[in-house]
Amino acid sequence: MVIPGERSGIDGVLSYERNWSELPGDIIHLFSKKLPDISDFIRFRAVCKSWQLSAPVTDPPPQLPWLLEIHKKEHHEKAIVRFYCLSSGKVHTLSCPGSWRAWLQGPTCRYLRAYHKEKFEMCLLNPLIHYKIHVLLKPLIHDEIHVPDVVNCGGFFPLYIGPDPNEGGDIVVLSGYTNKMAFWRPRADDWDWVYVEGVGKCYSGNACYMGQYFSNDMDTGITNVIDIATKKLAYQIAPPEGFNPLGGDTVTVKSGGKILLLFQYDDDEPCHFDIYCLYFGDGEGKPCWVKITDIGDQMLFLQYNSGLAFSVSNFARFKGNCIYFMKSGRYLCRYDIGDGTTEVLPCPFDYDSVMTWFVPCLM
Repeated sequence: MVIPGERSGIDGVLSYERNWSELPGDIIHLFSKKLPDISDFIRFRAVCKSWQLSAPVTDPPPQLPWLLEIHKKEHHEKAIVRFYCLSSGKVHTLSCPGSWRAWLQGPTCRYLRAYHKEKFEMCLLNPLIHYKIHVLLKPLIHDEIHVPDVVNCGGFFPLYIGPDPNEGGDIVVLSGYTNKMAFWRPRADDWDWVYVEGVGKCYSGNACYMGQYFSNDMDTGITNVIDIATKKLAYQIAPPEGFNPLGGDTVTVKSGGKILLLFQYDDDEPCHFDIYCLYFGDGEGKPCWVKITDIGDQMLFLQYNSGLAFSVSNFARFKGNCIYFMKSGRYLCRYDIGDGTTEVLPCPFDYDSVMTWFVPCLM
């Protein structure tokens, strides 16, 4: 760093040099919160000790999801992952030993779901810091469903991985064809799987909100609401009038302090979404879905019957009231809710790749 002070420049004109390491910590922190790509945040922290202390990894700038390329055989064999950052337009290529011969799946925050079919293992994987949490599958045996079947999706499969709003930690939710749902908490060795009975085949859409877990029955369209603290079915919400869950894909998303239900019609050209908001009533009526045509400043990122929501207030150059999704699992698209149009966006990955979303995190 340059020593502050003044010195004589060309033709005797005074020039000033500033020691950037002596900027006030709150100013440095403000700068760090404006970085659109977490790779820039890492470089920012590497400038000097004072910048590192003023921009802790526990408080990174808001990040949009990265687009993960998950189907490339050469990457699969070499344990390499590639990400595309929409905010910066950069492609990040990372060595990730935990991805070797693993099936990676999102969309998720912090962790990817990694299936090692040859090892009959599943883990939560943060590819940025090479951190893994092994999911304890052995206790998850029911009606002769064995561990290999679990990993190969023959019995149970991951439904949700994310923050538990009720207890401040992470939860893993698995569901299966046996009308069983199970909850498990990482980082707690004494926390066993807890089953929830009678929730149906709930692998269509999921969200956590106000200590409750929302998931949809793929056959009936009924939304099951489970109390996370008790792991009991709290109540059920009837599908919207005329709703046909078998005619498309259903996603439940927590967005802007609300719960949204999105339905994308199969083979619909042009693409079309129906959007519903959960209305809780005045405390006397039953919760119900109300159709809406505007989600305000929210952006939704959908894939694999799951979704993530972000406010455009944290991201310059992006527009709200839209949905980012992968058409046919290969084409990056943006759906404008206001005018009902779909735009295919530039993408650096080949269209024969399969892609999903991952929100980068350094913890």
